[in-house]
Amino acid sequence: MFFVIHILYCSTLKTATMFPLHLLLLISGTLAMICSNSDNTFYFNTTTGVISMKILQENITINDKAEDALKCYWASRESYVDCTSMNVTSMNLTDCRTVQISFASHSIGKFIFNISSSTCEVTNCTETAINALLREIQDHPGAGPKKLRKILNIRSMCADLFNNNHTMGMMFIDIERGLIHSIMNISFTGESVLYNLRDLALTVFNLANLTSANDKMVHIKAPELFPENNSYISEIWIPIDALQNIPEGKRKVGVVTYKSPNEFMFKEELVRTRVMRIEMEGGRRLQNLTTPLKMQFKLLDPIIPVNYSLSCQYFNEYGTLFHTGNISLPDTVFWKTDGCVTKINDSVVECICNHTTPFAVLLISDLSVGSVHWQILSYISYIGCGLSAFFTAVSFLTYVITTNSRGDNANSIHVSLSGALFLLNTSFLLNEWGASLDIRGVCIFIAAAIHYSLLSCFTWMAIEAVHLYLLLVKVFNTYYRHYMAKLSVIGWGVPGIIVGVSLAVKDIKPLYGPTKMTMADTNQTNTICWIMDIPFFYCMNVAYFTLIFVFNSGILLTVTTRICQLQCYSSKGMPGKASLAWKDICTVLGLTCLLGITWGLAFLSYGYVNLPILYLFSIFNSLQGFFIFLWICGSARKDREQAAKNKITSAALHTSTAKPKEEMYPGNNPDQ
Repeated sequence: MFFVIHILYCSTLKTATMFPLHLLLLISGTLAMICSNSDNTFYFNTTTGVISMKILQENITINDKAEDALKCYWASRESYVDCTSMNVTSMNLTDCRTVQISFASHSIGKFIFNISSSTCEVTNCTETAINALLREIQDHPGAGPKKLRKILNIRSMCADLFNNNHTMGMMFIDIERGLIHSIMNISFTGESVLYNLRDLALTVFNLANLTSANDKMVHIKAPELFPENNSYISEIWIPIDALQNIPEGKRKVGVVTYKSPNEFMFKEELVRTRVMRIEMEGGRRLQNLTTPLKMQFKLLDPIIPVNYSLSCQYFNEYGTLFHTGNISLPDTVFWKTDGCVTKINDSVVECICNHTTPFAVLLISDLSVGSVHWQILSYISYIGCGLSAFFTAVSFLTYVITTNSRGDNANSIHVSLSGALFLLNTSFLLNEWGASLDIRGVCIFIAAAIHYSLLSCFTWMAIEAVHLYLLLVKVFNTYYRHYMAKLSVIGWGVPGIIVGVSLAVKDIKPLYGPTKMTMADTNQTNTICWIMDIPFFYCMNVAYFTLIFVFNSGILLTVTTRICQLQCYSSKGMPGKASLAWKDICTVLGLTCLLGITWGLAFLSYGYVNLPILYLFSIFNSLQGFFIFLWICGSARKDREQAAKNKITSAALHTSTAKPKEEMYPGNNPDQ
């Protein structure tokens, strides 16, 4: 089957470069297909979908020197396009002309066509198809530079696949490292040879002669990608004693500079320098060096945000590994600091490390929690949540068993808040266990349960404030029909609607699931089941609680003011004033816990007071259920004392009213 392309060249002979050209395919009865990059657009139409490719002045190829990232689409999917070289200079660029394109074959995920003696193969960027292409390259690594250029094109065109699939990302890095070693095995004359492959530059150094080295260190420079970026070139000092045990003919060192850190970014790392890889010929690894390796990186951006610092880190290719097929994948940790020391001098960062791997300087938050503090905070949280879960369960059972407490709206609200805290504490205790199962459905359920119970706690805290306002501030007796039923709909229903909608959109944008928490000192990560989307977290948690916190703080301030006024009025000339003041202080502290004011410590857990505030936050809020249990017990005790006083008063009143009646009938006295 043959198609006819009408090629429209917008070019001129006045310059040696070819202006952007447009290739328009005219096929009746079908829709035009667009293939483009920033300079050129290729319109190609088939009944099978859409592709795109880059047209260069020298050739019509994807494999050789392309200047801009190319995005190719076929059947609305990212695709990889591989064309054999086609000479365009033989064409007349001064007028329009037509060329024939022959349709070669088409199968699921693959489309092949011929254009001017060049064969182009289009492959959808699916895991299965790209995995097969990479495996083929890995099994036949000959012609190292060409194969390396090919896999770099694959990653560039299938960026979404590699960015969203960690297995494919690590597979690419593993194959790339193998091809780098294949290139290092190529013989060359001289001290070094440079391979500039656009996305990376590789310099292979021959360090057979170590006698000229000074200070027992070999000084080499990382390769430059572009001459204009010379100011960002890294420098390396390799200790001679690490090389002396290697035969002279095998002392080749490969240094790679990457144009972009994207292939090494599996989370939201903030890389502030070029990523640099150091490899030894034959796959040897320099590790546990007595004399450490020294590197100097120049920052791409010298501005360091507040509460952030620079850290020399290495990409964990070998660390703690698990295996998928033939590819070794780091277990959750990608960038680590082990064996590296960071020294900063203006815009130059010196990294001193005892091993060789890919290195870079990362921007890390100074507010992260170290592993030791994380462990202590975890113990505090688990013990506190365990106690709170037990005592909130006791509060609920006591409420169910004791019939006379059910008619009191205050007790009902307290127990509802206790129920929400029970759900929060129990789901929190199951969190890390659920994450360790590595079953996404279980993790989503636990994350949603925690979110629902947390929002329920916040809502019932607000209800506590409203009820307190009605009791102590609005002094008039106001009756509301189905008061507790309405509060229950709000307290349990509003969080249910929020979480239900969030779960309903999981196919569009997953909001719950496994989330990694990183330690500041070791970069070790702990996986928990929680909210994955940061904007959603701030909108649904921080904003929601902020509104409740402001409202409850206002109520607490109003109630505290009223208590102080009553204290001043009632304690004039009365003994035991200090005792009454202490009781009022305890009342205010109890209300602070009841209204969830201690959760506001989260707003202070930044900057230099971060750790102390985090400890206070963990202690107070993990034990909130226990504190509310004590409040309920104290309220019940007051109610019993008040009931006993009322009974005594009632009996005394009955006695005093009975005596006059006896005096009205003196004849009833037998002694008279």
